[in-house]
Amino acid sequence: MNQLSNPRALALRIGAVALLLMAALVGLLVREDRARAGGQEVRLAMEAVDPRSLLSGHYAALQLVERVTDGAPCPPELEAHYGQDDSWVALSPAAGGVHRVTGAGATRDDALKHGPVVVRGQADCRQAFLAPPREPDEAAPPTDDRPQETFITLDIGVDRFYADQTKAEALEAALRRQGDDAAPPAFAIVSIGQDGRGRLKGVEVGGARADLNWF
Repeated sequence: MNQLSNPRALALRIGAVALLLMAALVGLLVREDRARAGGQEVRLAMEAVDPRSLLSGHYAALQLVERVTDGAPCPPELEAHYGQDDSWVALSPAAGGVHRVTGAGATRDDALKHGPVVVRGQADCRQAFLAPPREPDEAAPPTDDRPQETFITLDIGVDRFYADQTKAEALEAALRRQGDDAAPPAFAIVSIGQDGRGRLKGVEVGGARADLNWF
């Protein structure tokens, strides 16, 4: 009799394949968890979470955004390497225990010229005026000395924090206030591994930290 026509043999084969897939998945999670635990931890500014249903759980969508209000110029090399999948971004420690984007490069060594910590990814920088242009008149010609705000959006593959519905909704409610002056600071806690990948460890809002834990 053909083994494939034997219901019991077919069930055993399907079960064996399922066990192999489960073992591979568990192995992947264990490796990722070890890499996450062994990497260098950095705190990166973030904005805008939006909890959405996903299968049987929920997640909060994260956006890593820095705001620089003193009119500082964009970090070097960001535009040159934006849109390249194999580029690197340099990070440097700043006040308050956070890391900020300070440059980019095509390779790890190139990025290290701009900061002591590097991660695979890319960053985009935009500047916006905070006041409308002056109207020309005889006494004061129009100038571009208006105050500016610099926005740096960091893309390192960290864009979702999986959580139960209650935690996701609490995060979303807190981060809806990010446009307010009194809004609590919000950060993504990211582990940067030896391979240069950024892996999300957790989030922090107003000093309260919630860690990602698959086990």
